[in-house]
Amino acid sequence: MAVERMERVSFALIRDKLEEEQLHLISSEAFEPIEIKNMLKEELTNTLIVRRSNPYDNVYSEMMRFLKMADYTPAFDESELDMYRPLDVGETEEKFRALNQSVNSLFNRRNELKKALQNYEKVLFHVKILSSLKIDLGDIKSFERINLIFGRIPQSRYETLVESSRKVPILVLEVKKETDFSWIFVFTPPSFLNEAYKILHSAYFEEDSIPEGYNGTPKEIQRKMEALIELTKLSIQENEVEIRKVLYANKEFIDDVYPTILAHKRIFDLTSYGAFSHENSVYFINGWMPSEKSRKMEQESEKGVIVLRKQIDVSSKEVVKVPVKLKNKGKFFKSFELITQMFGTPRYGELDPTPMVALFFTFMYGFMLGDVGHGAVLLLFALLMKKKSEKFGIVMASASLSSIFFGFMYGSIFGFDWIPAIWLRPMLKINQLMIISVYFGIGMIAVGMIMNIVNGFVQRNWEKAIFGPEGIVGITFYLLSVFSVSVYIVTGKLPINVSTLETIIFSALAIMFFAHPLNALLKKETPIFPEGFWVVSGFGMFNVLIEYLSNTISYVRLAAFALTHEALFTAFWILTLMVLPTLGGGIWATIIFLLGQLVLVGLEGLVVFIQDLRLTYYEYFTKFFEGSGQEFRPFTFRI
Repeated sequence: MAVERMERVSFALIRDKLEEEQLHLISSEAFEPIEIKNMLKEELTNTLIVRRSNPYDNVYSEMMRFLKMADYTPAFDESELDMYRPLDVGETEEKFRALNQSVNSLFNRRNELKKALQNYEKVLFHVKILSSLKIDLGDIKSFERINLIFGRIPQSRYETLVESSRKVPILVLEVKKETDFSWIFVFTPPSFLNEAYKILHSAYFEEDSIPEGYNGTPKEIQRKMEALIELTKLSIQENEVEIRKVLYANKEFIDDVYPTILAHKRIFDLTSYGAFSHENSVYFINGWMPSEKSRKMEQESEKGVIVLRKQIDVSSKEVVKVPVKLKNKGKFFKSFELITQMFGTPRYGELDPTPMVALFFTFMYGFMLGDVGHGAVLLLFALLMKKKSEKFGIVMASASLSSIFFGFMYGSIFGFDWIPAIWLRPMLKINQLMIISVYFGIGMIAVGMIMNIVNGFVQRNWEKAIFGPEGIVGITFYLLSVFSVSVYIVTGKLPINVSTLETIIFSALAIMFFAHPLNALLKKETPIFPEGFWVVSGFGMFNVLIEYLSNTISYVRLAAFALTHEALFTAFWILTLMVLPTLGGGIWATIIFLLGQLVLVGLEGLVVFIQDLRLTYYEYFTKFFEGSGQEFRPFTFRI
């Protein structure tokens, strides 16, 4: 549950080794450079030479401009790079400039055609709506003493609009009726235009525009647009073919120079982060690297290369600036980094919650949506999603498998109790399910507090580790309260005598109240009681107690959603049986049943995912996770 240990690494390279070592750094994908001016004092920086210009910028820009127009990305293999192959930068730039000139007009023409195609399709859409009219659209705009408004209105509001227009100078004409909307013309005199718009907006009217610049009936314009659309599509294809011809005529040249230009461009980009000595013989660069990688880099360094490594104390102020690289092994845990990073990146020196998130998230999803059939459908969805986003696909696959597992525990397949429950049936054991949900939540909250304590000790933050609401004192108060209440409910007696319990509880509350001053005393500093300390601390303690209670009760939703799943299925199944004896009942019953299954799998699957996130983020993460870290972004060949 840790992040990669990072080191600040400084390299001193003799001029002859610069390009080779820079290439090595980029290829490692494990070095995040730091601007030299941010590392050294100004008087020292002034004695060094910083090179900002990049001789490959222009040729790279011309090359990428052509590749964008041609919609082509050449292959790039670092292992086959030949950094010493001759390349005339000026000549190559001129060649790409000439290629750009040859396809630029074709590219611009293609874009113009695509815009024209969008316009034609928009006109076609509107004339199809107006196809029932037998008037010339060119004449519509010629009205002088009346204003014409065109748009659509929800079906549920159409009759209301017609009724309200009877007493005012508005004429509503329906030109086309769709499933949810009616397309209408509204005629009104100029003097009543503003009032007409108020009436229309109150009916959720959405204004649209009538195609301008076209003469003829909607049917005539429709035929014309359909022909223009097909002609424009052919013209676009012809343009694309011409551009591809230029590409393939020069493909060998492009594939040959692309890796060299990209590599040199990135080497010079990296060089701009560092600086040369006054004599231009030694180059200096600083950056962040994972300890393991920097150690390996130091061992592999040749003569003429000096590597200085500095480990960062996680309790120092400098830790805030250290980039973070998560360290999780296996695809299962690595995929749940997605859930963690949606909230934030761990601060350097802070525990990575991802492994625990993977376990808790997976368990809670299945607990809330336990069904073998629905889990299998969600698993199929997860496998399809894995092709687009591997991490999200694995997260969903894990949740789906948990759903299948709890389906067997609950004895549920597509909502039916076709198999015996290995554990329990939620609707028959409601109290038991709720108790288990709450105590699981207590355990999850306690784990969050323990992680906070570990973070506090690692960071030498004693207020966080010992005195705070999520520290040793806080977890003692919380667990003792839970234990005492639990024992009292079961036996009617407290586990220890009242005076001892009161002493422990009030002592814990007092320590949490004075957490900040006590932390100062532990650091051998003078405690400070700022203005408003008593009020702020008092309200803070009240908020802490409310959070303890609300966070714990919040886990009841685990049981609630397990019960909701069965209740929704039962409701849809009763509806299915009700319509079955009626005329055409078999068809209607099938539709209702399939709709119910769709709601259970789709809507409930989404809602349970959201509730899972909520419990993770607000009940668990708030106990220990700051999420204020800066993600490690190594310098690579990718731009």
